[in-house]
Amino acid sequence: MKNRLGALSLYTLIIVCLLFVSACSGNSSRTEEAPSKDNPSASESTGTSSPTALQDSGEGKQVVIRHTMHDHEFTPEKIAEFEQEHPNIKIETVPADYNKLMSMITAGDVPDIIRVDLSELPGYVAKGMALDLTDYFNSSSVLKPDDFLPYVNQFRFDRVKGIQGEGPIYGFPMDMSPDFSMIYNKKLFEAAQIPFPSSTEAMSWSELADLAKKLTKKNGDQVTQYGLAYYKGDIAANQDLLNLQLLQLGSSAYSSDFTSADYTKPEVKNLLQFWADTVKSTIGPNPLHPATEWVGQLFVENKVAMMMIGYRGAGFLKANPLTKDRLDDFGVAPAPVADKGTRISPTGFGTGAIIYSHSKHLKEAWEVYEWFLGGKPEEELVKASLALPGTRKLMELLPKETDFDKMNFAFIQNELKYNKGALPFNPYLTYQGVDSVFEKYFTPVYYNKDTVDGAAKKMTEELNVLIREGMQLRGNR
Repeated sequence: MKNRLGALSLYTLIIVCLLFVSACSGNSSRTEEAPSKDNPSASESTGTSSPTALQDSGEGKQVVIRHTMHDHEFTPEKIAEFEQEHPNIKIETVPADYNKLMSMITAGDVPDIIRVDLSELPGYVAKGMALDLTDYFNSSSVLKPDDFLPYVNQFRFDRVKGIQGEGPIYGFPMDMSPDFSMIYNKKLFEAAQIPFPSSTEAMSWSELADLAKKLTKKNGDQVTQYGLAYYKGDIAANQDLLNLQLLQLGSSAYSSDFTSADYTKPEVKNLLQFWADTVKSTIGPNPLHPATEWVGQLFVENKVAMMMIGYRGAGFLKANPLTKDRLDDFGVAPAPVADKGTRISPTGFGTGAIIYSHSKHLKEAWEVYEWFLGGKPEEELVKASLALPGTRKLMELLPKETDFDKMNFAFIQNELKYNKGALPFNPYLTYQGVDSVFEKYFTPVYYNKDTVDGAAKKMTEELNVLIREGMQLRGNR
């Protein structure tokens, strides 16, 4: 997968773009926790603790709380503001990409607050690294459970059943969005004499592919305008889009306990065939016709007609110098729904944070956590149309002044009615590992060097090997 947003200042635009870069790179790195002296195994740590039982650091002593949030999310200015209000706490930012964080975990040098997305949460919980925050939320005056929006439940995980969305709550969102809803360029639709899509009724994937074909332009073999783009990667067979379609069909490529994979199931192979055909039709960037730059840039340059990006697209367009003065040129459309499937518009890569269950300063870590996710840093993201928050109170801060803001606010209220369930990412697999399996075994299908049946069989075999290895790493047999 290719890894590639409100104030009107250039500084804010840079921050906006960084948000997308981090969402595409940092968030697409599934975390596979290695054993460490602080984390011997999931069975040895329940990750639970009562806030009333925590030991204070000692009166007059300053403690250091380390976190892995990005600088543009928890800015130096906000850190300074927090430290002024909480002189007993010093905050340190740990720039940790996937490889560095894995090394830190192995060495037992784990930050107190860890940035996660929904696809990473099961892995952290399964290894006992994520603190059960249920009691903390129940005691909080800032992040109150009765004020939580429904999608906060996606930070729950039942370790016994292996089900995300149920059980104790281990994290809280910083940035949620129905990631597969779309923004589109009205001017390109008008030029093609095509009616605008509905902002309330979802198209099927087949209807979307047909529409995108009409909006795709070529000069010989060169694509000059794509009909459809996905902000995190290709319009091709990948685990994000396939998992979404299977969720809408009430199915999955994995067993109910995630201990096996089966890509040879008829509904999975049908979807793989859909993507093989779609890639060859070149309605969007794909392995046969890769994008020359990030698709968000192509969109603002009027080279992409529709883009799956979620609510974040509103903030992106408001801050970008190529679009901020022509916001009336853009409309919104729901996430597509699988043919004969149920309309579900899930959050694919909601970003939030967990607290390390073996932190030496749990009380102070919670103070930082609560302020960051329920205080001014989150308020600023929401006011800039850059994130959907976890509480109804913060949701009231979404901008509604301009026609563009009103359109996006009304749209998201309707789209959230279908924001049910989480994409079925397997807790025993790394995100990168699944990506590599798709690239290794399904890319040849696009070049007619293998069949869907052949690729599905090979993908199943390799993924089951990786699942067994992941289970062994976590002490499961």
